[in-house]
Amino acid sequence: KAGYYTLALDANPDAPAQKHAHQFACVNFGNKQELLEFLQKDPVDAIMPINDWGTQSAAYVSAKLGLNGISEQAAINATDKGKMRDTWKAAGLPNPHYVVFSTLKEIEEKIQEIGFPCVIKPTDSGGSGRGISVLQSISDLEWAYQFAAPYVRNNRFICESFVNGTELTIETISQNGEVTVLACSDKEKPEMRTRVAMSLNYPAKLSAQQKELVYSTVIKAVKALGISTGMAHTEVIINDLELKMVETGARGGGGHIFHTIIEAVSGIAAPQALAKILTNEQVELNKITQKGSVYRFFTVPHGILKGVSGIEEIAKWPGVLDIGMIKQIGQEVGNLKNSLERAGHVITSADSREQAIELANKVENNIVWDIQAINE
Repeated sequence: KAGYYTLALDANPDAPAQKHAHQFACVNFGNKQELLEFLQKDPVDAIMPINDWGTQSAAYVSAKLGLNGISEQAAINATDKGKMRDTWKAAGLPNPHYVVFSTLKEIEEKIQEIGFPCVIKPTDSGGSGRGISVLQSISDLEWAYQFAAPYVRNNRFICESFVNGTELTIETISQNGEVTVLACSDKEKPEMRTRVAMSLNYPAKLSAQQKELVYSTVIKAVKALGISTGMAHTEVIINDLELKMVETGARGGGGHIFHTIIEAVSGIAAPQALAKILTNEQVELNKITQKGSVYRFFTVPHGILKGVSGIEEIAKWPGVLDIGMIKQIGQEVGNLKNSLERAGHVITSADSREQAIELANKVENNIVWDIQAINE
């Protein structure tokens, strides 16, 4: 609708979004050589990666074809959490204590350097919180290692000291090397060792001093990684005026953040803005708003989903931008191994944060769940 001709690529021949593109091709965009060979035959003006699986390939191919984008090294910095931490350490940015390792024996020897509680995760898992867990003692180590192992793409894990505080998400856009913050949320997380967020509330509840600290630090962090063009999704933890970096992705936030929430909060349609930047157009960023929005994931008991009602009616409510299920009837719900295991979501929009939260609470209170308990 914004005037761009879109060619969508995915290794899944039945990718559900293909019907929205002008053209679709079944291409494994995670393979940079395969992507290059395809686009040499079918040229494009810009490549827009929308998840961590595509950022390195997009950077590599964009450089080969003379297109706008970040460097391949910047893409690596933004997908390997070990290299990310090393880059930020060199730039003097606030990291937790960390160590990168490859084997269980290696971390058994090094974990005392970090202490407990701590976090173990893959350095590169493709996003969505895969393989992340919090360890309270050495007895958790083998479980945490085995939990992360299936998601490790490069034989590198990272162990970090656990940081207390409020986790924030920050969406930025880089144009001509300048970084602009579009939206910032605080997360609500249940006390589980997988630490899956269940609500993102916009704008984040920060004092003026905290906001200045967060924004200035994130802008430095994005620049340090080399993200001089395009979107970045950053997470940090703040406790009073103490800030620690968590991670940054060289793409818009996952789920509905990139294409729905950023616009609801800031007034900037992020996919169109990114398309303009990638095709050498200038984006006006001097009228950014800070409206309220909530990205709420439904909290449900552990069991088998037998039915759910109320969603179709709620979808018609003013201020409900989107509502839907992730899990289907007959599937297990309430076992939050990672963010892909959430049951469903609602996105609310209002003039203020408080109004958006109030509407999200009302939505959750009006959904009726039929869940069969699992005998464990």
